[in-house]
Amino acid sequence: MEHIFWAETKKEKYFLATDEISHMQVLRMSLPATILFSCGDGKLYRGKACEDGTIADAEVVETAGKTGIEIYFGVCDKNRISYILEKCTELGVDSFTPLFTEKSEKHPLNRERASRIIISALKQSRRFTMPEYREPINLKDLEIGKGEDAVFGSIGCGSGRIGGCDGRVSLIIGPPLGFTEKEESLLMEKGAKPFHFDTGILRTETFAVSLLSIIHYIKGAKNG
Repeated sequence: MEHIFWAETKKEKYFLATDEISHMQVLRMSLPATILFSCGDGKLYRGKACEDGTIADAEVVETAGKTGIEIYFGVCDKNRISYILEKCTELGVDSFTPLFTEKSEKHPLNRERASRIIISALKQSRRFTMPEYREPINLKDLEIGKGEDAVFGSIGCGSGRIGGCDGRVSLIIGPPLGFTEKEESLLMEKGAKPFHFDTGILRTETFAVSLLSIIHYIKGAKNG
């Protein structure tokens, strides 16, 4: 399988970042060379990487649409956040939004570090659409769009079943200590549905990956 490199674009021109050139050196690739690359716009390109890092003769070889899935997660420690960003990017999401809740733990990752994790996961999973890493918001400011399916992780309530998922879907996941009863009531008032796993209480990052996998299965089954 060919490696996929990450490129940046400026004035309709593509060029490799410095760390990607270093990556080529590790792979013992000499320039110029024909490579596969992406810049997160939903397209996989093939082009000629030149010695100065520019990429010439770029052509689209594959395209990918958005998933229609957004993830909101309660702020927790950086290792948990890194796991959520990496694994959920591999599975496929459109955006990540950190949430400040009553039981949030620490500060969210800065945008630069989050971008590095997301880009690495994109290259690994051969996805070409860069998920947006949004600024943190307070739970009370979360808005659920009309006709949008929204599901939140609940420790004490929920049917354990998910329906719909025909359009956009928002997955709302609490911090490791979960949402308070007041917060769960607020989410239900906003139109979100509670969900819990009968297997027990899962960690924030485990719940995120598990719930996202279920949503992808439901969407795939409906479209299959």
